[in-house]
Amino acid sequence: MDLRALIVAGLALAFVAAAPAMAMEIESASISDGVFSKESGCADLGGRGLSPQIAVTDVPEGTEYLAIVLDDPDAKPLDGKTWVHWNVVNIPGDHTRIAAGERPRGDVLPNSDEDESYGGLCPEDGRHTYRLAVFALEDIVDAQDFDELTVEDFRDEFDDIILDEAMVRAAYP
Repeated sequence: MDLRALIVAGLALAFVAAAPAMAMEIESASISDGVFSKESGCADLGGRGLSPQIAVTDVPEGTEYLAIVLDDPDAKPLDGKTWVHWNVVNIPGDHTRIAAGERPRGDVLPNSDEDESYGGLCPEDGRHTYRLAVFALEDIVDAQDFDELTVEDFRDEFDDIILDEAMVRAAYP
């Protein structure tokens, strides 16, 4: 191999290595201008208690399952903890579109109300900012052992199987 071919091959490799990886992203029609729609809120605040619509893009290769965490760190002063509204694990990795109000395929874990369902957004002390996170996983989660997983809890427990994570923050009401 001559020097010119070696240089061209080296430059080509450098460009490939420097190419940015596509990061997983969340899009949601249930969030507009950084605010969750009323339908995602609890009935006490005029909402319908519907889980948000979610579309996940750029899921990494090797993803076997997805997981959803929707929590409220702003609840800590009132409740003494980050309030968990929704935990779903073991969603098939190709199930990247979830309609508003849909119970996704997978395992729904108990939320902070101890219900295995979505708990509508219901801040008792004014506007809160919520975190909606989706995790791409290379393996299944043993759902029997967990409930009320915050974003941090999920990262801590499953760091070894998380391939990627996407998060949006949005307020309610």
